[in-house]
Amino acid sequence: MTVLAHGVGARHDLPLPLDLVLQGAAVALLASFLALGLLWTKPRFTAVEPVPDRDWWPVRLLVAVGLVLVPAQAWPHLVFVLLWVGVAVLSMLLGPVWRVLNPLRLAARVTLGRAYPERLGHWPAALGLLAFTWVELVSPDALPWFLVAHAVVNVAGGVVFGGTWFERADAFEVFSTLLGRLSPLRGNPFRALVATPVRPGLVAVVAVLLGSTAFDGVGSSPAWERLSVPDTVGLVAAVALVAGSYLLACRSFGGQLAHSMVPIVAGYVVAHYFSLLAVEGQRAVALLFGVSGFTPNDAPASPVLVASVQVGAVLAGHLLAVVSAHDRALRLLPPSRHLTGQVPLLVLMVGYTSGGLALLFAG
Repeated sequence: MTVLAHGVGARHDLPLPLDLVLQGAAVALLASFLALGLLWTKPRFTAVEPVPDRDWWPVRLLVAVGLVLVPAQAWPHLVFVLLWVGVAVLSMLLGPVWRVLNPLRLAARVTLGRAYPERLGHWPAALGLLAFTWVELVSPDALPWFLVAHAVVNVAGGVVFGGTWFERADAFEVFSTLLGRLSPLRGNPFRALVATPVRPGLVAVVAVLLGSTAFDGVGSSPAWERLSVPDTVGLVAAVALVAGSYLLACRSFGGQLAHSMVPIVAGYVVAHYFSLLAVEGQRAVALLFGVSGFTPNDAPASPVLVASVQVGAVLAGHLLAVVSAHDRALRLLPPSRHLTGQVPLLVLMVGYTSGGLALLFAG
């Protein structure tokens, strides 16, 4: 099985010097923080949960039939490009599309109706995402085994716990739903973000998404290869570092600010996978229709365009995160600590921004 290169940019592709970009991003975040502190003194976003979708079982049945017809050579592109990246981008634009398409959700139609244990929260989804990113970054040849295990576990969970299992425990549906809260087509994204339920494992889900992306940048560098450290160790360490830094910076809030990390996840998804989706997405569609030897058009992935999109996506994600976190912090902190109580979070976001841009372009 061929490992799909993510095709991230290089330092010389930036239209400006990297040092200037890093300084500008840090200044933009600091200026936003100060402006919000002076002008945004009362919380404005009330939680509004998007209206639940109707039962899309006919669509899911069609997807299930279609998957049976997928050529064997198309599966890596189908999973690593269209499912992992394409569905994520569509979710940001249209809402939680995997909830509509997920063929495994058909199992919920024959459910036993058991109550889903609250203590599990999103932990199964976090573990599923960690397993998938391990396959993606460490052992792509294990993809068939992962897909079988993913299907068995989620069908069993759907039969026992019904649709609640997929809302809270299905790795891809939780990922799609989180990003779907940013969709402008489903109302104010900030209100949808505030409505994100704070469940056990939510911080872990965000940490896996951010940490795995960070490790992807580190793990492909010559410096990492010289260390001779197993990639599995690096992946787990990156996830642990993200989780630990969040918990340290937000120890006064617990998981109450985890929703503000969702725009950062979205920004990194766009920045990290833009060129992959633009180029390999074409090949994925061709393979689905049995067309071999297709040469994709790489014009959408010109170096300057990719670099510009990457910088814009990372910075926009962090600015949205600052706004979302500030509004929630106003509800949680006493008036005397509205600004000072957010300083650790600001430091964290500046670190995430600088680190993310450096990983993209410093190699």
